Amino acid sequence: MDMEEEKFEDQIFKMYGSQVKKFKEWKKDKGEIYVGAIGGAYTICFTPTGLGDIVIVKCADGTQIDLTEYDLW
Repeated sequence: MDMEEEKFEDQIFKMYGSQVKKFKEWKKDKGEIYVGAIGGAYTICFTPTGLGDIVIVKCADGTQIDLTEYDLW
């Protein structure tokens, strides 16, 4: 099958309210991270597995937080 025939479905990742809350608290505790005029201090990485999605947020200062809801797996 060539690329013109292959169909791709949208892939949407979501964060639960509890994950967003934990991220916002972590971000607030860190204080402002300046990385330039357009921002981009945080990268949210979603890794799909057979059990659920791993959610890791990485900060430009080298720290990261695991927001994965393992209890929901």
